[in-house]
Amino acid sequence: MEFSYIELNEPPLAYYKYPIIGHTIEYFKDNSKFIKECHEKYGEIFSLYVFGQTITLVAGEHTPEIFRNHKDFSFNDATREFFPLHDFMRRPNVFLNTLGSVIQKNLSGDLKFYTDRVQRQLLKSIDEIIGDGKVLQPPLKSFQFIIAKPVTASVAEELSDDKELINSFAYAVNDIASYIEIPPILNFIYPNLHRKFVTMLFRYSSNPFKYHRELIKRKITPVVEKRLSEMKKLDGAYVPPVDLLQKYIEMYGGDIDIITDYVILIIFAAIHTTSTFITHAIQEEQEQLFKSNENEYYSIEQISKMEKLDSMLKETFRVNAGLLPHKLMSPYYTFSSGHQVPKGRNVYIRVHDIHHDDNLYGQNSKEFDAFRHLKSKSPASRIEKNFLTFGFGKHACPGRFFAVNEIKVALHYLLLKYNIRKVGDKKIKPIRMGPLLFPNENEGIIFEKKKTIVKDGYK
Repeated sequence: MEFSYIELNEPPLAYYKYPIIGHTIEYFKDNSKFIKECHEKYGEIFSLYVFGQTITLVAGEHTPEIFRNHKDFSFNDATREFFPLHDFMRRPNVFLNTLGSVIQKNLSGDLKFYTDRVQRQLLKSIDEIIGDGKVLQPPLKSFQFIIAKPVTASVAEELSDDKELINSFAYAVNDIASYIEIPPILNFIYPNLHRKFVTMLFRYSSNPFKYHRELIKRKITPVVEKRLSEMKKLDGAYVPPVDLLQKYIEMYGGDIDIITDYVILIIFAAIHTTSTFITHAIQEEQEQLFKSNENEYYSIEQISKMEKLDSMLKETFRVNAGLLPHKLMSPYYTFSSGHQVPKGRNVYIRVHDIHHDDNLYGQNSKEFDAFRHLKSKSPASRIEKNFLTFGFGKHACPGRFFAVNEIKVALHYLLLKYNIRKVGDKKIKPIRMGPLLFPNENEGIIFEKKKTIVKDGYK
């Protein structure tokens, strides 16, 4: 049997000193500095050898090519390699594929039906956890618990006061996330050996996540059974609740196991992402006040008019960006520059470089400017070619509208009710692990309740 071999015109591979290890040490030691040096030497597109595999990094004119050719490049397949949640759950690769469409249609599409309940539970959660004032150290875990309550209300409002379930939601996020932080050193031995290892570790070790899954399943089962019974009994007269649990009941009937796993996907995506961004935002900027609302809760229109807060939030997204991975699914791809990459190659968009480009964001692009985006009238949830926090094109994050609204309301309430300051005097910098940025858990945040309430808010 004869095999044909196509010699590709690959991007330049950056020089490295140590065989096998390649660029791994420099890549994780100071990622942004190392990538900047490679960019200056090799141009907009180049490759590195990290953890036993060649990866390609792109920016500039090559970025829109990846989004435009979404059938060739897959974000989902790239993320599955370092975070194989479907493997953890013993689900097929396609299991994650429906999540985006469900969120797009039934959460972002029905946002007005969720607004009041999410705010109600969010404010209750803040009052319960911070109350009359508190030092949050580490802050991220506290915000995970704060966000868990409104996320539960989005899944099923009748469960939003179940403290055992809410605690399980928050702890489950930490238990899953801990597996992301394991460095893939086993890939030096064999490609994807790390993925197989963490999957085995997750499935067969004394993993507390198993407890959380059983608890979540036990809590949602009576709700699912009750709704199925009412749907059968009332037939056409049944008025379905507007929440994500109902959508999955309509899709999968009484299959509790599959509904449970989708609920877990929702809570991880919502709680982990939202709590991380809130922590980043609080650590970046502690000074922003807005007039109080005449009504008990804000409408979508009122939230959209919080322009200063929206600008601050968008700036937080901008400065805390890293890399955006996509895996090539076609036999090979030829970029406009003539460079080619083979099937299976992970191509990373250098979002950090795009977001810190002086030509796009001015000479102070390396600095945090809370009101940078006021003049552009460009909200934090808008997808733009020069702002890629939520991706771009067909596969942009479907839950961004919900997440942005939730974060804005939380920040608005926190800034009105509390004087917020750092425990120390030094600027809080995020923790960088290679291309990933995490809130600094070594630095605490002080929330001191404001004493006097006046007509325009808190003083």
